[in-house]
This record gives sequence, C-alpha cells and structure tokens, in this order.
Amino acid sequence: MRKTLFIVILTALSSLLTAAETHPFSIDDMLAMDRISDPQLSPDGSSIVFTLRKTDLKANKGTTDLWLINPDGTGTKQLTTNPASDFNPRWAADSKSIYFLSTRSKSSQVWKITTTGGESAQITNLPLDVSNLITSPTGSKIAFTMEVFPNTTPKQTKEKLDKIAEQKSTGKVYDSLFIRHWDTWKDGRRSHLFAMNVPDGEPIDVMKEMDADTPSKPFGGTEEFTFTPNGRGLVFTARDAGKEEAWSTNFDIYLAPINNPDRKLNITKSNPAWDSSPVFAPDALSMSSLAMAIPGYESDRNRIVLRTNENDVEEKRVLTEKWDHSAGSIVYSPDSKTIYTTAANLGQRSLFAIDVETAKVTTLVKD
Repeated sequence: MRKTLFIVILTALSSLLTAAETHPFSIDDMLAMDRISDPQLSPDGSSIVFTLRKTDLKANKGTTDLWLINPDGTGTKQLTTNPASDFNPRWAADSKSIYFLSTRSKSSQVWKITTTGGESAQITNLPLDVSNLITSPTGSKIAFTMEVFPNTTPKQTKEKLDKIAEQKSTGKVYDSLFIRHWDTWKDGRRSHLFAMNVPDGEPIDVMKEMDADTPSKPFGGTEEFTFTPNGRGLVFTARDAGKEEAWSTNFDIYLAPINNPDRKLNITKSNPAWDSSPVFAPDALSMSSLAMAIPGYESDRNRIVLRTNENDVEEKRVLTEKWDHSAGSIVYSPDSKTIYTTAANLGQRSLFAIDVETAKVTTLVKD
C-alpha cells in the first residue's frame, strides 16, 4: 500500500513538473524571491522569530513581516501582517512577547507583540527614527541607536534638522573626513546608543559627548554592542579617533553604566587595532570579543579574546592566536564551555567549535 501511494505521489509530481512552464533564471526571479533574515532564538529555546521579505515587482514594493517557527521546522506562523515594514525582532526575557521595529507610525519606532498574535503596542514615539534594537537579559530595558548631533538630545537634533531644511542654500563645508559613506553624505550626525526602561522610560544617550558611531559605518549591526548580564550597563564598539578617523582602524570596546554614562571605560585601550563584537558568557564570568593585532590593516585576522575579572584584576587571553582562520562571530554554548564561530575555510564558510579551556578547534560543518 505504501509503495503504491509513493508511486502515485511521484507520478503526480513528475506530471506537474513536466507541465510547468520553464525559463532561464532571470534578475526578476531573483528579485521576486522571498528573503529570510535576522533569526532570533527565544530565551527558553522553544521558538524562533525571523523576518520575511516579500517583493511585489508590479507594484515595485517590498513588505517585511515577522514569522515564528519551532526549532524542528514545524509550526510556521505569520506574526505580523501590517502593510508597513516590521523588522529587527528581539525577544522579551519571558519568551512570551517580542519587541521589534516598525514603520507603521510613519517613523521607525519600537513596538511589542505577544507570541499569540493580536494587536501590537507602540513602545517608543521619539522624534527620530530608531535602529538596531536589542533587549536586556533582565527584561527591564531595551537599547537602540539614533542618528543625533553629538551633545544634543533627539528633540534638539530634530529641531536642528528642521532649521537646516528651511535654509535656501544647500552647500556644506567639510573640514575633516569622512565626507560620505557609500551613498550617504555625512551631515554631522552620529549613530549613538540609547538605553531605555520599558515600557515608558526616557532614552539615555550613553555616548552623548562622543563624536563617534556605533555600530560602525557602513556595515556594522547589533553584534557590536550588548547589555551587561545584570542589565545595568552597555558594552559597545566605537572608533573615537577625531580627525584621524578616516585612516584609523583603532576601534575600541567601551563599558558604560546606564545610570552614569559619563563614567564609561575604554576596556581595550591597550590594543591600537580593531576590537569589536563583545559577547558575555551565559555564566557571566567572562566576556569574549573579536580583535585584530595590526593597526591600520583592515584585513587583519580576527582573533577571539577572552576577558575575566577576578579580585578586580582583569585577565586577558587570546583564545585563537594559533588558529589560522579569521573568526566571524561568537556564540556560546549554554554551559559557557564552548564558543561557536564561522570562518572562511578553503572556499567555504565553515562552522567551528572552540573549547574555551584548551582552545582546541573542531570543524562541525565544513562544506
């Protein structure tokens, strides 16, 4: 019976494939593909939220919505259906609701929805667009970035932008680089990191006086900053190099107490090259990051560096100094004993496991 049913199904599929109209793969086919991005595993490991983009070529419009799926690939469910763009989902600590960014208020702001669906609630209504959303491990705070002029509030930045828009002249004098990044002209604003108590706190700029960006321009993302395990501080990557910024690769990692950001600490000051991507171990006993060793060399190898702090004395260990690969990311195992990373590997992008104690590297997925 099973064999007969299998043959029937196979014959039906063959007929459908034969009858289907075929054509060479084109740019239109590529543009029309649904695109999955930004998968986020819930804190309890029970579900994954991701962003799905669909493109309507005739209307020349794309829409992004949030979807849920179980880790075993079952239970696919569309969570948002608003015509506006919903993206950048991040789990609340209880795994029952999700914060995300949406343009449904005509501006990119933070919203929240439960995993059971229903109406979304707007969390922020700020004068500037919000980007790069993350949530704290304790569930009491969120963090995000906004483009502001240094030493100004979001409201003051918006007022200044409105005055600039009213000017009849459009010329601008630059006395330092950068002038632009790719297709975006620099106008003096910086991408600063803000922390906010939820649901109704005031955003705090932990970089207010810094003439620097986080995440880095033009390709950086939320991997460049994180909350401390207790949720009372933020650790972020920035290049605060003044007029030497355009030719400097000295990115540093800063620790900023949210309630007193003026006391921020440069924890990688001793390294004149690139430091980025801070990640705390689940046991909260150490922090790992990516680091280069050669100043001024953008294509140097990324090493994984571990930092611990015992008896107020910091200990630093370069975990992958003898590994001839450039780490692309850092993900801890739940017991904090293993770090997973991807790296270019003989024409492939492979997945590796690194033992934190011995630095032994195991290839998990090669091809």
